[in-house]
Parts: sequence; C-alpha cells; structure tokens
Amino acid sequence: MNKYNSVGEVVAIYIQNKKEEPYRLMKEGIFQKDKGLLGDIHSKGGKRQVSIFSTDGREEIVSLDTKGLCVKKFHENIRVKNLDTSNLTIGSKIVIGETIQEITEIGKRCFPECKIIKEGKNCALSTQVVFTKVIKGGKVKIGDILR
Repeated sequence: MNKYNSVGEVVAIYIQNKKEEPYRLMKEGIFQKDKGLLGDIHSKGGKRQVSIFSTDGREEIVSLDTKGLCVKKFHENIRVKNLDTSNLTIGSKIVIGETIQEITEIGKRCFPECKIIKEGKNCALSTQVVFTKVIKGGKVKIGDILR
C-alpha cells in the first residue's frame, strides 16, 4: 500500500526544442533536478521548470466557441487526467515517475489580448495549470501516476 494519494495519471509528455519548432509528443522524458524537461526550451531553472495541465482544462479551452490565444500559445510539458488542482497547494511535493517535484504556482494568468478574457469568460489556465520545480530528477513516462 502506497502512503501517497493519487492525484492523476500522465497521459502525454510534450517537448519543444526551439522556439520555431512545434511541440512534440514523447512517450517518456528525462527531468533534470533544478532545470526541468531535458532538451525543452523552457528547461532553464527558476520557478516554472515544468508545466502540468489537466486533460479537462485542455479540452475546455479547445472546445470553446471563442478560440483563445492559449490554444496555440500555451503548451504543457505534462498532461494529466483526473488532476484535481483544488487538492494541491504551493510548496506541496508530488511524485511523478522517478521524479519528485515541488508545486511553485497553481494557475496561470491568461494572455491579456485573449478573446476569452476580452469576452469576460473564465479561462482554464487560471485554475487547471500547475508549475513545478524538479527536486529529484529522473524519468517520467505516459501512464505514470502522480502522488
């Protein structure tokens, strides 16, 4: 019996090597301590080393009649199904695959020029995105459980 509660399951891992390149789906990724996803353009340290987005949040922004900038501009490193961000707190540690990551931010401000915000609607980025820093590096693969 594991002492940690499950908070979701990894369903996708995405990487972007260079600004002009599209994000690519990977079966697994190596996450470096104090950096983030090895080879990712955002793997530079700081508070936002890894971005995690719920499948519900992604589906919500894609299905809206109004297509916001977030659909094209925001891409997560890890997509997680059954992620309940209301149970997470800043400073909490989560285990994903071989890694331990600390939650540094919950929610992301939407882009001010976004149609969703201009129309006064709520954007899933504000509640369904989690940023982490890598405390212990290692491999994360599709199917890994977040605890």
